[in-house]
Amino acid sequence: MGAPNQVRPRVILDVVLEKGFFYLVLKNIGVEPAIRVCTKISPRIDGPDGKKAVNDLNVFRNVEFLAPGRDYSILVGSAVGYFSAKQPSRVTAVISYSDGDGNGFSETIVHDLDIFRDLPRRLD
Repeated sequence: MGAPNQVRPRVILDVVLEKGFFYLVLKNIGVEPAIRVCTKISPRIDGPDGKKAVNDLNVFRNVEFLAPGRDYSILVGSAVGYFSAKQPSRVTAVISYSDGDGNGFSETIVHDLDIFRDLPRRLD
């Protein structure tokens, strides 16, 4: 990896709670495009339908080009449903990608969804 202030892509996976619903947000917060973005999430997170795992969605397998500032917001489900279904509270995402010159990067991000359990929820 290059210097910390290097101009490059920087891809993250964030968890957002909006109006009572959880979303995973895959975003390039860097200043250069990210190429061949692959995100591995563990453990398994069941999707809103309870059948297909969010981990298995195509957006996490391969995004060929992710422009700077571009994001994908993926609905996970309601927070109430998530916690009552005993979904994992600690989630790890490993995101691999490269820049236009072929330099490879990897980010490991851990989220503890328990922080959302006792937050007041906005309903508007």
